[in-house]
Amino acid sequence: MNNHSIAEMILNNAMELHGQPKWTFGKNTCNTYAVYAEKIRLSETETIPAWPILELIAKDKGLTQLFSSWFLEAAMRFAMELTQRSHAHVTISVKLLPAFAESDEFVATTLALLEKTGLSPKKLQFELSEAQALTEKGIEHLNLLHDEHEISLWIGNFGTGYSNLDLLTRVHFDGIELDRSFAAMVPQQEQACRVIVGIQHLAHTLDMSICAKGIETQEQFEFFEELGVFKGQGYLIGKPLPLEEAVDYLDKYAVKFE
Repeated sequence: MNNHSIAEMILNNAMELHGQPKWTFGKNTCNTYAVYAEKIRLSETETIPAWPILELIAKDKGLTQLFSSWFLEAAMRFAMELTQRSHAHVTISVKLLPAFAESDEFVATTLALLEKTGLSPKKLQFELSEAQALTEKGIEHLNLLHDEHEISLWIGNFGTGYSNLDLLTRVHFDGIELDRSFAAMVPQQEQACRVIVGIQHLAHTLDMSICAKGIETQEQFEFFEELGVFKGQGYLIGKPLPLEEAVDYLDKYAVKFE
């Protein structure tokens, strides 16, 4: 598939968004959703997974800019519809490609879309993708949105790709998203468990929270809950859900408006 056909898919709104719940340990609630471009509609009856196309997008700066602008607005609208239909406080976590963060339009685009959609900045989290390196300009833009506009920043898939300790010293992150490979080693691999405990201590020292991804068993869930991790995400908690199913999930587990 070439860049032109991928651009047409983006412009024609062929990508379908799903939201995957992020569980708050200790409270038995879920008001935060990681929003993904999950599927691509080829026709009224045929869809394909979006992830192979997303990998191609991440390798091209032009497609990154086009997709990221579209995706950010679509994710904000997804959040607003979830909020209105569920009468619940909804926060969305959006994976952010660093090449978009470094663009001259990034800050203005983000603020304009917040105003356009009506989403509160406090209900938006950027999860920095590990697929691209982050430049100094990108760091400056992210810190500005965090410090002046209260948009939450998380380092995504920590432990892989460009998600490394160096970024923790330069970006004003609120939290660490553990790569799903860590959960896969719990509780069988003792050394991996010790590493996770160490990361939890590091996060506490830096006044950050942790979200553990890839939770698929009750043993993994209990390990992270007992460790005092803030949030968890994975198929045991809930798969990525289309809008209707996400509303149903919120009805069961979300804190509602008073």
